Amino acid sequence: MDTDADQETSASVVVNVGDSESESNKVYSLEGISANGDVIEELRSAGEVFSQLELHIACSSEKLVNLNILTMHVATRESEFEAFAKKREHILDDDSVETALAFDLLSGLLDSELRELENFITTLEADFVKAHELISSYTELGKASIEMEEKLLDSEDSLQQSRDQILEIKKQSAKFQRTLSALDREGNWISDKDTGSLEDDQFLNENAKIKLQTAEQQRHFLRMLEKSLAREMDLEKKLTESRQVEEALKFRLGSFEQELLYTEEEAMDACERLFEAENSAEVLKGISKELLGRLQIVLFNMNGSVQREAGLRSKLDSLVKQVEVKESVIASLRENLSEAQARADGAEVRCKSLAETNIELNEDLKGSRATSEKVESLERQLRESDIQLQHAVAYAEASLEKQNMLYSTVKDMENLIQDLKLKVSKADSRADSAEEKLIILSEANAGLTEEISFLRDRLECLEASLHQAEETKLATAKDIGIRTKVITNLVMQMAVERERLRQQISSLAMENKVMVVKLQQTKKDPSIVRHDSTTASFERESKEVTELSAAVSEEDKRQKNVSAGETEVASVDLKSEVGTLRRIDAGLLTSKHFFIAVLIVLISAAAYYFQKQNYPF
Repeated sequence: MDTDADQETSASVVVNVGDSESESNKVYSLEGISANGDVIEELRSAGEVFSQLELHIACSSEKLVNLNILTMHVATRESEFEAFAKKREHILDDDSVETALAFDLLSGLLDSELRELENFITTLEADFVKAHELISSYTELGKASIEMEEKLLDSEDSLQQSRDQILEIKKQSAKFQRTLSALDREGNWISDKDTGSLEDDQFLNENAKIKLQTAEQQRHFLRMLEKSLAREMDLEKKLTESRQVEEALKFRLGSFEQELLYTEEEAMDACERLFEAENSAEVLKGISKELLGRLQIVLFNMNGSVQREAGLRSKLDSLVKQVEVKESVIASLRENLSEAQARADGAEVRCKSLAETNIELNEDLKGSRATSEKVESLERQLRESDIQLQHAVAYAEASLEKQNMLYSTVKDMENLIQDLKLKVSKADSRADSAEEKLIILSEANAGLTEEISFLRDRLECLEASLHQAEETKLATAKDIGIRTKVITNLVMQMAVERERLRQQISSLAMENKVMVVKLQQTKKDPSIVRHDSTTASFERESKEVTELSAAVSEEDKRQKNVSAGETEVASVDLKSEVGTLRRIDAGLLTSKHFFIAVLIVLISAAAYYFQKQNYPF
């Protein structure tokens, strides 16, 4: 029993064929599909359904193995009961009654367990029909659906084999019931010696057949275990490939983070340039507004100068008209002056003639003073002519002064006209320069608007690229989270499968040891060994549950304290045509899975921390 406990604590993990195929198919399907949400949900639901089916099949196979062991115990009890009953000459004592009671209880337990297992397999068949319908509904999975269909067919084959084994066990149970019916109510053996010998031979043949069937079943299980070991090795290869893929994803994630940093730096540079461009645009807008204000002032001044020019031109026209009027007046005055000069000349001539006549008159007066009256009249005429002469001279001087004044006013008007012409030319030059400046400012404003539109388009492109980078980063983070959840689910499922397979292998190891002991004892002494093996198997059967629970607790403690071990392969040669059984240390997959789970949790935490650092909003 100590060796059994030690072997149970160091039990190797042998993965079932359907389980390894399911895990490998899950890994391949998870590596093959993209991050599409619908496909992942379909694959997740299908994986849950198939994992439940595989667990049910494994449970049924384990229960079937236990029923085979129970059948062997019942057959041993039957042979002991028949031999004991025949040796006591058809009379059954208390020991035989106790043996018969144990045989009856074991056969009844076998019948009830068979009925329960048959009902369970019937429900499993209905679940397989539903699984077929589910696979046919998933049309988007492609290769994964084909692999799931193949896996489902393999599981159905194993279920059919289990049903065949159940039929054989039912036949044996019916024979056990016939053996029990050979006793009457008083406990006497009904059959005679001939029938007893025939039935004894028949029972011996049946026991040999059961042993052969169990040996064939052991071979079948060993072949299945070898296949599961090969598939487990493939699964380890796939795990290494998944680690390589994970490292590649880490490298790609690092390169993507570097590219994201570069894009963020470029976006920051572009934002700085954009801010500078916006500042320059604002400055240019202010300058353009100032120039537009100045241009409006210039235009206002130009309009005022044009209006003033129009007023000056109107004044100039009026002044020209006045000058023309004054020129006509001057011409008339010149004519009057010429007439006055002519009159003055005539008056001078008359004065000269009068002076001559006066001289003559004086001479005549001197000569003859007789004509005094004529002299007086002449004197009066002379005075009148002097007065007229003075008037004519004064009029001539006044006309000269007027002419000089007209000349001076004409010169002043000409100077004013020239000044106005200069002002008009200056206003025209200012208007031309203002128009040129307006054209230059309009061209500069158009260039600035084009540059601002270009900068706005570039800003929109940069914002779109930044938004796309954020979306890709979030999608990558979601993908990493989904993959982390899937891998953690796979790790948990593998741990559950490992625990189940450990229990199954412990039971198989116990059965193997029982068969080895029985074979060794049958070679030494078949009659003695049968009773000893029967009692030992009965005691082992009664203590099986407690040993399994103790083995589970010890194995858990060992998995917590011992690090990752290496794979150990051992072969046990069974002389009664029993094959080899390969084993793998139980600590290997646990440490690997724990390391993978810790690594995935660290990656998800780093991705979340990086996302919070870069995007605190």
